[in-house]
Amino acid sequence: MFRRAILRWPNGSDWGHLATVPDDGGLPQFAGFVQMSDSRVQDLLARIAPRPAGGDMWEAHFTTNDSESAAELIAA
Repeated sequence: MFRRAILRWPNGSDWGHLATVPDDGGLPQFAGFVQMSDSRVQDLLARIAPRPAGGDMWEAHFTTNDSESAAELIAA
């Protein structure tokens, strides 16, 4: 089984926020803040292409299956 998550951040920001998506497909739930310079975040963004999310926001949708770094971020 895998977990789905969304990482969102303002363009150029040092910090982003992580939300997990419930298994039933409900609204994402805030899971915490992450430093964009964290090696796990950088590894994830090298594998998952971020996309514009309106205004100056960016987001990346991923699952624990996408990489070991993704699983670590969700578990943290």
